[in-house]
Amino acid sequence: MGHILALAMQKGGVGKTTTALSLGTALAERGRRVLLIDIDPQANLTQGLGVDPSALEYSVYEVLLNPEQGSAFATIATAAGPDLVPATLELAGAELELAGRVGRELLLRKALRAARGDYDYVLIDPPPSLGLFSLNALAAAEHVLVPLQMHAYALKAMPQLEATIELVKEINPALAIGGIVCTLADRRTNLSQEIEREARERYGRLIYETVIPTNVKLAEAPTQGLPISRYAPASAGALAYAALAAELEGRYE
Repeated sequence: MGHILALAMQKGGVGKTTTALSLGTALAERGRRVLLIDIDPQANLTQGLGVDPSALEYSVYEVLLNPEQGSAFATIATAAGPDLVPATLELAGAELELAGRVGRELLLRKALRAARGDYDYVLIDPPPSLGLFSLNALAAAEHVLVPLQMHAYALKAMPQLEATIELVKEINPALAIGGIVCTLADRRTNLSQEIEREARERYGRLIYETVIPTNVKLAEAPTQGLPISRYAPASAGALAYAALAAELEGRYE
């Protein structure tokens, strides 16, 4: 059975989508069967894989509307390696459309029942804010993978995320933080080093040894519709995500 991980942090700009894209691609390059799910109306993960949301026949929107049909009908192969359930801008209206639906926070979990047997890893990229899509991601996942920006405000947001996970445990009792990844780190600065030290003291082995550096290439890659391993394979960002994929496999396998 595959592992389902939801990426989560209750603020934007921490490297969440970059981590979903880069880690998913790195795992696929290691021979793993990977499914990426974009459940963010901004569709940044989808576009970062070079997929045009306006050209799609089906997306995660139809998956949420028809969870009994599973997710395979909306899954597409990508040139980067992972399969993808893409998002479109239509998703923005789905929250209202699904508001009155019974069990609306469990739609994605229901849709992914079959996929879990088809993939080694399923990575879900929800919006940073807590709403219906984030709830669906957390209800479907076994673990939360937290990209933690090496910035004081990000560390201060962790208790809020932990409180959210406790709430979601009412519908997904097994949910837990599976790991925390230090992102956007600049080890040349005292501030970045201090926040990393404090995070490791507070969360111990939950923090991955691999640290994702601040890297211009990581920021440029999505604008070209390419994962970092294709855009700049020798860059510090690409090497860091390759190392993170190996470390994550070591934890789960």
